Amino acid sequence: MNFLYNTLPDSYKEQLETQHLILRPYEEGDESDFMRLLQENTAYLNPAFAGRRARVRALEDARTQVRQLRTEWDNRRSFDFGVWQKEDNAYIGSIALKNLDRTIPKAELGLYFTEWPNNTALVQEALQAVLQFAFDSLKMNRLYMRCTNANENYGALAENNGFLKEGVLRNDYRGADADELLDLSYYGLIREDFEATRQEQEQANATAMA
Repeated sequence: MNFLYNTLPDSYKEQLETQHLILRPYEEGDESDFMRLLQENTAYLNPAFAGRRARVRALEDARTQVRQLRTEWDNRRSFDFGVWQKEDNAYIGSIALKNLDRTIPKAELGLYFTEWPNNTALVQEALQAVLQFAFDSLKMNRLYMRCTNANENYGALAENNGFLKEGVLRNDYRGADADELLDLSYYGLIREDFEATRQEQEQANATAMA
């Protein structure tokens, strides 16, 4: 295994739990949910996740993809969480830490959810859990997100969670099944900003309870 991934912590909690959600690595048996969400949310997945959607045409494709995501998790190459609601065990989305670089250390954050953007509150809940995992468990120093004009709603979500818009790279992305070159907006969150936001929230909670 590459030294880059050996530098990650020896152990960490794989399953994350919030008030309404369970976030965990994909496992055998998740392929039906995985495929159904991709097929039912084409408009929300293009262009950023067109490649994943193109790879999953049938149930066996989904099964292969789920196995690959688990392998990448075990090899510490990416950490892709499936997100399920506690109330009814409904699968609602995916949120991943990928393109890890331990020399910084940093990772790219990618996510997609069903019925976006109508379920913003649940997406925010999931995002906060993964941010804590990234900075506390994986000891990241920086996270970044990339958004095309078609999914700028995720850019607004990033800014609402402490990310700063750091710039736009013109003609920097081509979808899996498109010829058009798209601009990419970059959003970044560093450890200092994350810690400052968390401290402010803790102080606000303490004041509310006083």
